[in-house]
Amino acid sequence: MKNTLVISLLLLSASVQSNLKDQLNIEIETIMDKVVEWRHDIHENPELGNREFRTAKKVADHLTALGIVVETGIAHTGVVGLLTGDLPGPTIAIRADMDALPVVEKTGLSYASKVKTTYMGNEVGVMHACGHDAHVAILMGVAEFFAKNKDQVKGKIMFIFQPAEEGPPEGENGGAKMMLEEGIFDRYDPEVIFGLHVSNAPHGYVGFAPGPAMAAASAWRVTIKGVQSHGSRPWEGIDPIMASSQFINQINTIVSRRVNIVGNPAVVSVGMIEAGTRNNIIPEEAVMMGTIRTFDPVLRKEIYNDIIKIAEGVETATGAKVEVEFDVGGFYPVTYNNIPLGEKMKQSLIEATDGKFAEITRRTGAEDFSYFSQEIPGLYIFLGVNVYLDYTLKQYDKLIYRHYLRSNLNALCPIQNKHHKILTDDRFRIFEESNRN
Repeated sequence: MKNTLVISLLLLSASVQSNLKDQLNIEIETIMDKVVEWRHDIHENPELGNREFRTAKKVADHLTALGIVVETGIAHTGVVGLLTGDLPGPTIAIRADMDALPVVEKTGLSYASKVKTTYMGNEVGVMHACGHDAHVAILMGVAEFFAKNKDQVKGKIMFIFQPAEEGPPEGENGGAKMMLEEGIFDRYDPEVIFGLHVSNAPHGYVGFAPGPAMAAASAWRVTIKGVQSHGSRPWEGIDPIMASSQFINQINTIVSRRVNIVGNPAVVSVGMIEAGTRNNIIPEEAVMMGTIRTFDPVLRKEIYNDIIKIAEGVETATGAKVEVEFDVGGFYPVTYNNIPLGEKMKQSLIEATDGKFAEITRRTGAEDFSYFSQEIPGLYIFLGVNVYLDYTLKQYDKLIYRHYLRSNLNALCPIQNKHHKILTDDRFRIFEESNRN
């Protein structure tokens, strides 16, 4: 995953790890200044999924300058860097996502985005409203630290800068699934993968949910076709807006009234509705889109069926034609945290955060990191970045990123070779469990 950019798992011996931590303490301020600068630049120049051209070039140029082997153009704009340490050992992967969201920024920051583009036919603002700018900047900082200290790195580190985590544009492929389809794991053969995301938890706290950590996600789209008429003579047409309102009312009862959510959470939400061109015309068509979040594939199928039944009922009641599509733009499986890997990382996380660690409950957010963790053992961690209000903006940035680097670089766990056999043997079980969930 992400903002703290993730526990690297270098398989360092105790003495080597100690040396690296000492070196980090020496270099942290210099790295911090760069990370903050990179983050501000990326924040000011956000790019939507599969369009992260500037960001990808910035990342690739940085990795190349560090002497890291770089591969670009993966899944459109993805970048992979491979650092080979001077000491033998396995390959671990660390992932950061690069894309922004179609959101108008209203923060008033000196480095606020003013970027506009076209999304789904509409002019929209573009903003790093989900922290991916920080994820990229942090991983760039992590790469720089290890590249400068590669004489103490045991094994290889695969730096994955992924496009389109928020989903590729409709009609395109992209994201983690596409990077895998293009063979990045086949070429680099990582043994484990880490991701992390910033969260609104108190500053400095790190946590993860063992096992199923985040929900599966499906985007749905409903198109309601009526008959256009003048607003003064609605009886001459079939009103798709009225039909839409009935549909929305009904689907909002699926989870609240039809699903036993005790121990089996689910979400059905409407995120977009478009219809009409002016006040006095009943339009011919209305289009809605939304999301479904589940942990149970059986329940997910039941929700799909409920939506179809509701659509059929609306057709009968209104005379409109209701078309339903699921998994629009793809599907994200459940994000599964490898339990043995999580257990091995706990103590390192506690030490790296001065005890600010907690196991958390699963979340109904979704992540295409799930595709990576279906292939090899993965751990997705959340980092709290909510600081007190009396910090200045500069102090805010420094505070967050300093902890970010420390808690990830210092958490480079001394997991020994004996553990790798466990992880390797376990990956097939985890793959099966993540698919079941």
